[in-house]
Amino acid sequence: MQKFKWRFQLLMALLVLFASAVLTSFYIYEEEKSASVRAETSAKYITTVYRSIVDDLGHTYKYRAYGNLLISGFKEAFSAQDREKLYSLIQHRYKTMQDENSHLKIMQFHAPGGMSILRVHEKEKYGDNIADKRPLVQRVHTTKEIHSGFEGGIAGVAYRVIVPYFDDKRYIGAVEFGVDVDYISKQIEKTAGVKSLFLLHESRIAAASLRSEYKFHIGQYHPIEMEPELYGILKRYSKDNLNNEKRIINYENHHYEIIPIHLKGDDGKEMGIFLCINDITDGYHQLSRTILGSLLITAVLIILFLGINESVARIFMKRVRFQEEYIETILNSQSNIIIVTDDRNIVYVNNAFLEYFHYRTLEDFSKDHDCICDLFQSTESDGYLLPVIDGMRWTEYIMAHSGREHKVKMTVDGKASTFIVTVKRIEHDKELRYVVVFSDITELNELATMDRLTQVTNRFEFDKILEHSLSVSRRYKRPLSVLLLDIDHFKQINDRFGHLIGDAVLKALSELLRKQIRESDVVARWGGEEFMILLPDTPLPSAIKMAEALRQRIEVNSFETIKSLTCSIGVAEFNPVEEADDLFNRADEKLYAAKKGGRNRIVA
Repeated sequence: MQKFKWRFQLLMALLVLFASAVLTSFYIYEEEKSASVRAETSAKYITTVYRSIVDDLGHTYKYRAYGNLLISGFKEAFSAQDREKLYSLIQHRYKTMQDENSHLKIMQFHAPGGMSILRVHEKEKYGDNIADKRPLVQRVHTTKEIHSGFEGGIAGVAYRVIVPYFDDKRYIGAVEFGVDVDYISKQIEKTAGVKSLFLLHESRIAAASLRSEYKFHIGQYHPIEMEPELYGILKRYSKDNLNNEKRIINYENHHYEIIPIHLKGDDGKEMGIFLCINDITDGYHQLSRTILGSLLITAVLIILFLGINESVARIFMKRVRFQEEYIETILNSQSNIIIVTDDRNIVYVNNAFLEYFHYRTLEDFSKDHDCICDLFQSTESDGYLLPVIDGMRWTEYIMAHSGREHKVKMTVDGKASTFIVTVKRIEHDKELRYVVVFSDITELNELATMDRLTQVTNRFEFDKILEHSLSVSRRYKRPLSVLLLDIDHFKQINDRFGHLIGDAVLKALSELLRKQIRESDVVARWGGEEFMILLPDTPLPSAIKMAEALRQRIEVNSFETIKSLTCSIGVAEFNPVEEADDLFNRADEKLYAAKKGGRNRIVA
């Protein structure tokens, strides 16, 4: 009997050791996977923010370029390469555009062969053939299409948008806008809330390649406007990392996760890299403490088991209860929702599950729902799970498509949440179990679709909503209109009261717009102090009435500190034969006419 007891105790000790190792490994695996999901989501979000910023620049300066054609005598002066006449026509518009964006530092007109006709920002420099030194310029004059991207020039590195001009079908040249790199970096840090560093590919530096500030490099990439404290981190990251891959480094007693986002130009070639730098020191310390704690608990349990002299039955029952409590403690310490299911019924849930769904026990939940999938919401996107997909239950579908990211949307008490779902399949003695982890990404998802300052839809998300709305309008022959709204003299507000008050005005106006529009309408921050409002099922006369009502409401509203405010509004109705850009262009032309006509008015 004694021999049996010792064998039983040894067996139980080994089981404890095995269970502890499995649970610790599972915890580490889930932590690493969650960290990986957070890193990938962060990278996708930063990429989305970057694309939204450069798309905004591209849209803005394309419309500003086409707006030049509305100036009387502009096309004739440009065709004749009359730089004095061209300068007199364009200088006031250039100053207005700089008032809109103080980071605009370049405006230049090219002849068809690439010769500089006029640098508006440096009038006395002209006549040089910039196409010989700048591939982006050469590509525009060769293809006669709009191109944009980072490139260096005699004025330094800038994000450039180059738009060709035609007189009827005859190509007469192009206009180039250049925005300071610092503008994009600040917008990313302000919007995404992360530390980032931009490195430009050496092929894009072009005429600026000999400048001393671009001498430091990582392979073929050169950092632009690098903060001194990042120099050591960047050197450690670049060591033996020729392909600039994601890595975790230790520098001055801190752990940093550095995620590279590789960017390509519109020619498909390498343009640059954004390095996202996250300090994960606390996470490393927490993981170390978890592993050490698990080892200590395991050692204590083994010692306790070896020292027990109670009956075998009592020992067995105590160990079973302790194992259950140990497993529950680990699972209940997770902030993510964790369930165990046999693919038909839920057999276990952690505390995070009960707290989220507001149930006291799993039994209470099971009285109302047969499966958690009962709460999955259908969406217009194919990326969200449903109870049955392509003839497979949702758990089987995830296992069959393990290389994809699976998301699900659920609503509790009127609050919608978005989760990333991962599944581990466990089979023992022909019994099948699925361990399912729901990681809440609602805040990250909102960051990717909402403007950080004003909490209205951002430009990137609005473009997707508009494309869907235009498709519906065409298919069912339903009217649709847009309003493009711009705050009058907003630069004077920033100059007089400061940018904090300016930001407060933008937030207050956004709140006012949200309250005034219908539930089916969508308001988005279009860029700076411009807002775009989508009006589905709205013909032009109704859109004009709504625009006038908004204008009057804004005019009489009392804004804190600045008191009064006015806006100019351009109104356009969608024509089914046109594309989204044509609709934007018409709305922008109407807005420009409203501002030129004296502001605080609408033009349709």
